[in-house]
Amino acid sequence: MASWSDLLDYSLTSLRHRSLRSWLTVLGIVIGIAAIVSLIAIAQGLELTVKEQISAFGPRLVAVVPGDINKQVASFQGGPNRPPSAGKLFENDAKRLDRIPGVERLSQVLVIRSAVSYQGQSVSTSVGGVQPEVFTYQVLNLSEGRYLVDGDRRVVVVGAAVADGSSVFKKTLGVGSTLRLGTQGTPFRVVGVLSKAGNIGGSTSDQVIYIPIDDARELAGDSIAQHEITGIRFMVAEGFDINQTLDAAEAELMSAHHVNADDKDFSLVTSDFILKTIGAVLGVVTLTLGLVASISLLVGGIGVANTMSMSVLERTREIGTLKAIGASDGVVMRLFLIESALIGMAGGLIGLFIGWLLSLAIGLFGFQAVVSPVLALGAIFFSAIVGLVAGLMPARRAAQMPPMEALRYE
Repeated sequence: MASWSDLLDYSLTSLRHRSLRSWLTVLGIVIGIAAIVSLIAIAQGLELTVKEQISAFGPRLVAVVPGDINKQVASFQGGPNRPPSAGKLFENDAKRLDRIPGVERLSQVLVIRSAVSYQGQSVSTSVGGVQPEVFTYQVLNLSEGRYLVDGDRRVVVVGAAVADGSSVFKKTLGVGSTLRLGTQGTPFRVVGVLSKAGNIGGSTSDQVIYIPIDDARELAGDSIAQHEITGIRFMVAEGFDINQTLDAAEAELMSAHHVNADDKDFSLVTSDFILKTIGAVLGVVTLTLGLVASISLLVGGIGVANTMSMSVLERTREIGTLKAIGASDGVVMRLFLIESALIGMAGGLIGLFIGWLLSLAIGLFGFQAVVSPVLALGAIFFSAIVGLVAGLMPARRAAQMPPMEALRYE
């Protein structure tokens, strides 16, 4: 009985004699595995990046935003396609929340679109009007200067990318520099520069521009409703149950907005909520793209089956000779299965390498892609299985071939 090492050596020799066809067959597997590896690597990298960034917020930081995010996520996942309500938040909502036991360090937020000029360069960008409490959440660290404080007017705190000239402006600025905001070019003095924070999904938090909320309201003018705000931030105090406090906040806002749970026009967002939401969205995206990429892998598998079928036909006399000198049906079948598995595994290894290179290239654009050991081993194993399955029928046909007929084959 032939050993596995003998069968492997025989299969490798056979593949080398048909190297051109073998490599063309491998190509189909390569494309499928490279696509799957790169897509999963991007999804895993994005999930890891988000977890790292969100963990800095801590579980007790809560953001209140207009609209029901759950409806949008459910619709994305194939659930009921109910349009999200276009809700609004107002200063009175913040005041009501501030009275709830366990709510502390509440800050109103008003994000506006404004012209911002510096040394002759003007851009239109988002500007965040905030209250000083927003800087007490230990999320935004200072590189130089100070945070906004009560009573501040016409001062600004900027992100690292704004200060170093890598994003909003092409010139560097620092504490003491003057920005001009709004259509009237109102001067704002830079009093603080935040430390580099990194990015989530390519949208960097280093590009922020913070000003006092009263200044933001003044710049917004008639573009927003009276007393309207775009968000609320608060912390759940230590010693208070997070879920109970969130339930109380939700009930308070539903009462203020005269809505029920099915018609909510706001969302309470925590780090746990963000992680679950992003995980759900990434799961759908990864599955969809993975299915698309698997089509090329299926085509590659069909190519392996076709190549092995041609190989059986071309090597009919060889099969007859092997059987004539004592090779059993099982030995012949194992020979062809090993060949098809080797083709699949070779495609998996090359596809894994190309997928890894693609993930490195994606990293140059600011996205993190992670090719984990589990993903690498899974890609190789899966490609070998594809090769085995694709070669099963040709191998069985070779094994069942009568030796006398095979020897007479011309």
